[in-house]
Amino acid sequence: MENHRPPNVYPHRTRLHHATILRRNKVLASAYNRVGSRTRGCGYSEFTIHAEKNAIKSLGDLSKLRGATLIVVQYGKDGELMQSKPCHDCTLFLEKCMREHGLRKVIYS
Repeated sequence: MENHRPPNVYPHRTRLHHATILRRNKVLASAYNRVGSRTRGCGYSEFTIHAEKNAIKSLGDLSKLRGATLIVVQYGKDGELMQSKPCHDCTLFLEKCMREHGLRKVIYS
């Protein structure tokens, strides 16, 4: 993955997660963690929608996940690459995507 610095979209936050869905070296979807909204139908009960779910939601058609790879990276406030790992809910969600929709691999920084 090329050296990618995230935009300064959340200057008050200390961490930013970015998720990209790839298949055959083509970017299918890309998204950051963001503040969610039940009225916009994100279906998320917390204050944010995690980058993994945001990218998959932006993909639209879940059949596009078949054979795809999801890459999730975490950036610090100054844009430095940090270690990332999924929360419990995202782990369950991604396991379901692998099992039911053919998501091939998930990689975390």
